[in-house]
Order: sequence, then C-alpha cells, then structure tokens
Amino acid sequence: MSIINKAVIDKLSSDTKELFDFYDKMNLFKTKKQRSEDISGLLENAMAELVEGAIAPKIDAEPDIRLYGHPVEIKTTSGETWFSGTFSKREGYFIFLHWILQKDNTPSFFIAGKRLKKDDWVASKSKSYYATTYDKKTLYANREDWKIYTGHLEAYDRGTQQCIKIHTG
Repeated sequence: MSIINKAVIDKLSSDTKELFDFYDKMNLFKTKKQRSEDISGLLENAMAELVEGAIAPKIDAEPDIRLYGHPVEIKTTSGETWFSGTFSKREGYFIFLHWILQKDNTPSFFIAGKRLKKDDWVASKSKSYYATTYDKKTLYANREDWKIYTGHLEAYDRGTQQCIKIHTG
C-alpha cells in the first residue's frame, strides 16, 4: 500500500472542505499559513487512520508520521516553495503538498514524496530569516526522483525563461 493513496486523498479533501466550511460558518479568518498547518494536520490524521503502519505522534520533537518506525515529514504550502527549519536535522521521507481552494472550499492538491537529506534544502541567505527552502524548479529538475501521488508539474518557456506550473489533481 502506498503512503498516499486515493482513500487518503479523498479523506483529506472532504475533511479540508468540512473544516474550512466550519471556519466560514463561524466567521473565523485563517491565514494561508494557518490553513497550511491545518491541512498538514488533516493529512497526518488521514494517513494514521488509513495507512497500515502509520502513526501520527502529534509531538513537535517527533516526525509528523512514523511509518513502521521510519520518519515521514509533511511540508505544506499554498505557494510555490516548501519551507523547513534551519535547525531541523531530520532526514528521511518528505511529503510535499501544495493546495488551492475553490470558492466553495473544495480543495485540490499536488502531492509528491521523496527521501531527502539535509543538504537537499537551500539555506536562507537572509540574516533575519532562517528557514531552508525547496522550490518547484528544484522539484521539477529532480522530478525523476520524486513519487508524484496526485497532480503534475508542467514546464513551459516564456521568452528565454523556463517556467514551472504546479497542477493540482
């Protein structure tokens, strides 16, 4: 069984819509960063419920998921770059999730996974911002090494520049 399968994606989609509909009903505003954190938590829940061997410890010192004891980290964005902490020394399998919402809160996702080492991440050049990043161009350049669970990446030229578009599934 795959760590991300149709049942996990379907549950994530319905749970995301239900949660964001509730936010609207209660007139609660959430930033994209907060929504990304919520989607990440909902993916943890779906995986723990539907993937054999998956446990969601729900403790910051632990990975997002342990799959038969092996660490799995989830990085979620509504943008085009995934972020990780500078001091995170954790290596292992990473799931990158990009999301968009329709006006009725129906989500769609791009989800990909790969084993990453610490030096796969790009360190920040800013003195005041410490996060490391992994962007869509890097993902596209290494796409043969990634497992794409849903959605796809498209490269196209705009003049002399190559652009990458993230398509959700």
